[in-house]
Amino acid sequence: MLEWVPFMRMAGLNGSIVRGEETEKSDIDFLIIARHGRLYTARFFATIFVHLTGWRRYGDKIAGRICLNCYLSDKKLDITPRDPKSLGKVARAYKYLIPLVDINRTSNKFFEINKWFCGYKVAGSKYQRKLIDEISPRGPEKPVRFFEIYLKGSVGNWVEKKLMDYQVKRIVAGKKTGDETVATQDEIRLHPKKQ
Repeated sequence: MLEWVPFMRMAGLNGSIVRGEETEKSDIDFLIIARHGRLYTARFFATIFVHLTGWRRYGDKIAGRICLNCYLSDKKLDITPRDPKSLGKVARAYKYLIPLVDINRTSNKFFEINKWFCGYKVAGSKYQRKLIDEISPRGPEKPVRFFEIYLKGSVGNWVEKKLMDYQVKRIVAGKKTGDETVATQDEIRLHPKKQ
């Protein structure tokens, strides 16, 4: 379903599931990379699509559901956290990412920019390779994204600004002390502090 999200450039499966460390309570983490200038439009459609299929994580509906908690612009693929104490945690989450939607080999660019992952020992490479063999992305390689046609010019700029203003207000309003939360033009990270 994510391959149909307008302005999507990559959707990558990451987190405990790609390392083989998931439990029955685990969610399914995705990193989304969107076209520069359309990050909030892509987030809007990704959230709607995943919610309508019943797979979206929200509230106390967590186990086995898709968590869309990290978005990057295709012009800012560096996922280095602002807090150096989080480097190991971020490497652990994304080192073995498996791209399920990958337009123009965006995943290659992501891994090239984030070579620093290699400096962290993370278990799970064998499981990741096994999982890649089991997963076969479905759908067309380059689906026609109907909304991209209509949202690429000045109308799209207006829509993106409205969606960004609305979403940033909500993100900032929900932020608690200690959260790793970022909402900029090029990046959205929604990682609440563990209780």
